[in-house]
Amino acid sequence: MCQNRTMHGIQLVQDLALILAGAAIATVICQRLKQPVVLGYILAGVVIGPNTPAFRLISNEEEIRTLAELGVILLMFSVGLHFSFRKLKEVGGVAVVAAVVEIAGMFFLGQWLGRCFGWSSMEALFLGAILSISSTTIIAKVLESMGLLRPGFARLVFGVLIVEDILAIAMMGMLTSFGMTGAVSWLGIGENLLKLTAFFVSVAVGGFLLVPGLIRMASRTRMEEVLLITVLGLIFGGAILAEKLGFSVALGAFLVGAVLAEVKEVNRIERMVAPVRDLFSAIFFTSSGMLITFALSPGGAAEIGLIALVVVGGKIFFSTLGALLGGADLRTAVRAGMSLAQIGEFSFIIAGLGMTLGMTGQRLFSVAVMVSAITTLTTPYLIRGSDGAAHWLEVRGPRWLVDFWKFYPNWLKSMSSAPGDRHHLAREFIRKLLGQLGLQLALLTAPILAAAGLWEAYRERLPEAVRTAWWGGPLFWLGGALLALPVGWAFLRKYHALAMLISELIFPRGSREEVGSARKWATFLFCGVGAVVGGVYLVLISSSLLPTGQVLVGLFGILGVVGLLSRKKLVELYARGQNTIRETFATAPDSGDVRLPGDSAVRAYRVGEGSALIGQTLQGSELRQKSGVVVVAIERAEGSVVSPGSGEVLRLGDELFVFGESSQLEAAADFFRSCGVTEV
Repeated sequence: MCQNRTMHGIQLVQDLALILAGAAIATVICQRLKQPVVLGYILAGVVIGPNTPAFRLISNEEEIRTLAELGVILLMFSVGLHFSFRKLKEVGGVAVVAAVVEIAGMFFLGQWLGRCFGWSSMEALFLGAILSISSTTIIAKVLESMGLLRPGFARLVFGVLIVEDILAIAMMGMLTSFGMTGAVSWLGIGENLLKLTAFFVSVAVGGFLLVPGLIRMASRTRMEEVLLITVLGLIFGGAILAEKLGFSVALGAFLVGAVLAEVKEVNRIERMVAPVRDLFSAIFFTSSGMLITFALSPGGAAEIGLIALVVVGGKIFFSTLGALLGGADLRTAVRAGMSLAQIGEFSFIIAGLGMTLGMTGQRLFSVAVMVSAITTLTTPYLIRGSDGAAHWLEVRGPRWLVDFWKFYPNWLKSMSSAPGDRHHLAREFIRKLLGQLGLQLALLTAPILAAAGLWEAYRERLPEAVRTAWWGGPLFWLGGALLALPVGWAFLRKYHALAMLISELIFPRGSREEVGSARKWATFLFCGVGAVVGGVYLVLISSSLLPTGQVLVGLFGILGVVGLLSRKKLVELYARGQNTIRETFATAPDSGDVRLPGDSAVRAYRVGEGSALIGQTLQGSELRQKSGVVVVAIERAEGSVVSPGSGEVLRLGDELFVFGESSQLEAAADFFRSCGVTEV
């Protein structure tokens, strides 16, 4: 037996050596051919995989797939690490509209295509999900290699990808729940969205409260391995927590990455985790290529070709349409749309999720990988040709179409101007309160749902006396409710403030006494209705844990007494948590490894509309004479200008990278402000 285990271990090492050697060769070849390395990994998997005729070189496929699962976790952590809630705040409405239109259009188009092929309803559902998400990894690599990370269309692309990441995570959570229940209904969709929102918000907020301090403690040791092990522990811990609560491991890893993206040490963490991530990501993409089957009929090959054509054409159309509807100009929308025309890592993960849940077969996974390989190959050429396509459309396109999309963004801006009625500020404040109440409701829901999930997951492992006792479930519920108590008290105070504000809007201030009385009754009625609805909601989400009758009343009584006796402490805890989160967001991440001499630095500024610098040369602007800084580069839509000469003419949308000492940079900031130039 011992000898068999030794041979088994040696075979696994042999398979790993073969995979990594193939991946290394593929990486070199792709670099030479200026193609994304992901394509090379997939092709390497095809060559050494078990489905390639006469080339069965891998013996431990199951173990390789287990290691590939680690690649999924680390890859999703990396996506989350580049997600950043700070970037989410910067994403404009254009990116949101473009992402929603693209995902909705491609999802329904993919479902329709699956039904046309005669696939099952679940396979068609997963095909729609697979085709709806573009590849962050592939797009970032291609834009970086082409030096196009900073133009305006690239910013829109990354904004769309950030929104897509969120929607993809939501989609995966819902598909996981569908796979476990085997049913699709509006009630189930609402329940799944509630659970997903509660989990997302609670992990994010809990992470902001606990993780920065933990990372600081690990960082103070000045030992790289301590910080690395701490981060890896958080990643895999978050993945397991998500899995135990009925979500995918990818969701947990993504959220851990999103939380760590806000800590001060994020650049150091990314640098340390990158080699581990790259190792297991290579195994993941290579193993994905190994699963491609070539037992395709002419009809199967035609299906793959048609799906690839639909991905490219559909994504260009829906992404461009969404960007235009969001308010982007025609050139930016076309370039962004042509950059998003592929599928990648999320599609593999969704296809693998379908196989794990037993809802789809290997055929769909093979289709996803092959379509991804084809669209990855076309991505660089589409991005490279996007500027010419946009120019052709502006010059040769129907004049009514071009003129309409020139008029539409200006009309959209005019429609978004603030109204001037006297109740506008009150309504804005109500919207803000409703947003805060929604966030607090998610935080209230999360501990209760987590207690129910943990009770179901670990019930069989508990001692029999606890497992079969009537008080086991209520005990778990009470623990979750006590955790939610600080948020619950803040929710009540915020809801009361909302009730008073709405009452004042309904009954405006006046000299008559009855106005004040009516306002009090309206506030009382609003709070009473809220208390009844909130109580019913709490009972519904707690139904799997709570008994009925006297025990239920007793538990609510205990909770109420604890809340009243410790209300001051609860307010302090909530305020302390708010301050901790604010400090996390207020702390800027450490800079990378590049250190400039003295107190010098490089800052970026964008020449905006109406700036006095438009049309002037660098020498004519007198920037150097008035501040002492040096313009080291200019970023434009058509490319970069490194070390520009004094005669370089400044244009609308230029990004100026200026270098200087702190005093010079402050003088430059004042100069730019006076000229209508904003810091990036």
